[in-house]
Amino acid sequence: MGLVVLATAVAIFLVFASLAPDCGEVPTSRAAVRTGNGWGIRNVRGFSLLSIIHGIDNGSRTVFLTYLPFLLLNKGAGMNLVGLALGLTFAGGAAGKFVCGILAERLGIIRTVLVTEAATGLGILVLLALPVTPALFLLPVLGIALNGTSSVLYGTVAELVATERLARVYGVFYTIGIGSGAIAPPLFGLISDVAGVPMTLAFLATIVLVTLPLAQLLRRAVKSF
Repeated sequence: MGLVVLATAVAIFLVFASLAPDCGEVPTSRAAVRTGNGWGIRNVRGFSLLSIIHGIDNGSRTVFLTYLPFLLLNKGAGMNLVGLALGLTFAGGAAGKFVCGILAERLGIIRTVLVTEAATGLGILVLLALPVTPALFLLPVLGIALNGTSSVLYGTVAELVATERLARVYGVFYTIGIGSGAIAPPLFGLISDVAGVPMTLAFLATIVLVTLPLAQLLRRAVKSF
């Protein structure tokens, strides 16, 4: 698998190198200059809110996937059912990007974020109360909500940043999300050591639901912009 990844990386490099007409510096736009910091963020408040939501979304996904097997084991599931449960969650996640893209076109970005984050938080709370078999039917839906929000958030970045600074700001945005996803599981592990897995996931659901008022504030920030 490692060799396949390395070969793919080389192929991508060669293809992109042949397609790039010019790898020189892109001139700084007037919009970027107006921010005074060279980052090209035209709406600092909106981008900050978006980044916080993204950090919570990414962190909640990694925490949920880390502690889901332990929750199912506590419910009496065997290792075969744990593997099936993870497969169902990942299958939902694979469809999540597509489903949330359709929702974003029909409902708008903010409403889609509200729907998916509410579904994630409430879905986790419902999962805690369900026995193993009904829980398996809920997991694909949770997978859609868990993995679909991020693609909607990625598309929103471009609306808040000058075109010439998109690469730099996307780098910051991805770093916030991936960093949150890396830090969150061990931090929640400390809670789990004290309160147990069910209480840890209940606390996670509460944190996820915090994104709902944040999304409303983001709506106002984007509209005012």
